[in-house]
Amino acid sequence: MTTSSASIESLSQQSKPRLAGIFPPVPTPFQDGRLDLDSLRRMLDGLVGSVDGVTVGGSLAEAASLSIAERETVIRTVASHLDRDRALVVSITDNSLEQTRRLSDVAGECDAALLMLSCPNYFENDRPMLEAYFGAVDDFASADLCLYDNPLASNTTLSVDDIVAIQLAARRITHIKMSDNTLDKITQIRSRIDASIFCGDDAVLWHHLLTGAEGVMVSIPMVYPEKTARMWKLVVDGDLEQAYGLYRKLSHFIHCALSQQDYPAVIKAVLHERGLLSSSEVRLPLLPLTRARRDEVFSALD
Repeated sequence: MTTSSASIESLSQQSKPRLAGIFPPVPTPFQDGRLDLDSLRRMLDGLVGSVDGVTVGGSLAEAASLSIAERETVIRTVASHLDRDRALVVSITDNSLEQTRRLSDVAGECDAALLMLSCPNYFENDRPMLEAYFGAVDDFASADLCLYDNPLASNTTLSVDDIVAIQLAARRITHIKMSDNTLDKITQIRSRIDASIFCGDDAVLWHHLLTGAEGVMVSIPMVYPEKTARMWKLVVDGDLEQAYGLYRKLSHFIHCALSQQDYPAVIKAVLHERGLLSSSEVRLPLLPLTRARRDEVFSALD
């Protein structure tokens, strides 16, 4: 069923409650170059009980290598299969504003709780460009926005002043996914704006939890969903000593396996080995793990 433009416009004026908890980015499974939707559903089933929702369409999902039609199919498949008690976060990032609009409309039809949006890449962004870009998306967004602060992928390093200016231009930014590893940035942002902040990089997961991140959007829950959920509950309950004990066990895999830019291939290799994915296939320009790298990754699993 297609939602009318009027319905989308109505949806775009409605803010949902702020999110908190674990929202891992899910990979996009492939089989012989095509979307493998059965594996996608199995992968979601493997997360049941351990996550508060999922994030669709980010870098782990190889979104930049998907067609818009494929991205729409993945959004709809996840939305139709996801437990109703779990929230759907959808990345609508694309350098084409019209394709961003299409993804926003589909996310709205699927009742997404939050739309994730990073800075455009390729061009060198300045603040007026970013204010105009985020402001334009804000006008048609079908849900509240999560600013994805990802300097590596967007080739844009945002200062705290930049983030303040962007939120002023796009008032529907209520969440921030922080992949910038600057250690005091969360504290600075909290002193300036009202937004829920999520850890977006496994490498600084513990530090972000200590500085009050309301949730995590990182890869490690895809590998260790139950352990990550237990760690999160301990943090929420204030038992940091036991939480840190669990984090130390997770950190070995994070350091050995998730610290390189081949992390989509790493996650897929592990999930394929566990029978959740029919294939560990990635799309060019990504390459499958070499034998040596595969041995390194699997030796880090406990």
